[in-house]
Amino acid sequence: MSAILDRLEEWRDYQPGEWVARCPAHDDSKPSLWINLKTSGMVGLACRAGCRFEDIVAGIGLLPRHLFNVDAEGLVAVAEARPEPVSPFLTAGLRVWLDSLPAGDDAAPALSYAQKRFGLPSAEQDRLGLRWWPGPQPCPEWVPTSFVRYPRLVVPMADFAGVARGAQGRDLSGRCPVRWISLANPAGFEWQRYGVFPGPDPAAPWVVAEGLSDPLAIVADGYSAVGVRGAALLNKDPVTLDALAAGLAGRDVRVCGDNDRSGRAFAQTILAALHQRGVPARRLTLPAGFKDYAVWRSTR
Repeated sequence: MSAILDRLEEWRDYQPGEWVARCPAHDDSKPSLWINLKTSGMVGLACRAGCRFEDIVAGIGLLPRHLFNVDAEGLVAVAEARPEPVSPFLTAGLRVWLDSLPAGDDAAPALSYAQKRFGLPSAEQDRLGLRWWPGPQPCPEWVPTSFVRYPRLVVPMADFAGVARGAQGRDLSGRCPVRWISLANPAGFEWQRYGVFPGPDPAAPWVVAEGLSDPLAIVADGYSAVGVRGAALLNKDPVTLDALAAGLAGRDVRVCGDNDRSGRAFAQTILAALHQRGVPARRLTLPAGFKDYAVWRSTR
């Protein structure tokens, strides 16, 4: 596996069995290539910007056959079959862990960051259950080492019923190579790939966006939001698309991708999936020159 990773620029661990790196098939300003190693020895590649598989492989300087029967070299590999959604036991464990983390006045660094970066007042942060991870300390085994090393703003990722079924942490130190880190998937299970963030006004429109930064800024503007992680994999994830359609049915929905090629592909995928499942939705287009909603909001 190291022979493949060493051909990539700025590759970093993401979670066990998964890495991110700069994509060799386009001018990549930040790591947008997702790499994973399957238990069968097959290496998977997906670019958030929508680059073709053939171009990525050629950019690495390999042939497709080099991505099969790859030696794991002692690394953790990802199961071939689609994992099950996290069990009630894991969901309860996540809730206990989240509740153990500092919040409110005890989470001043995280509270200050969320206020400054996303415009979220402390009351809204409380309502969304935002927490602070101070840095290295004992934690559950599904909190990856890359998450543990640095202080983070911790954002629970709830379903439409309000139950946290995942979480991400945003680096507050400026030293972590990957700003947002997800929890590691426990063996045979998978944390939810999206988070639901109801806004203060139940009648306000809902906006579907990439990652978690934009949804937090969207809530600060008074709307409700859904943040989706792993946007490059959505076309192969009907389970998540079905859940989004079911949760958004009957609501006034907008879709807002980043202002780049991957963002346009994200918006197109979500819009098509919602329309196919009978959920009307419209695209929210950002003004030229702003890379995402959070940046646009910070200049208004």
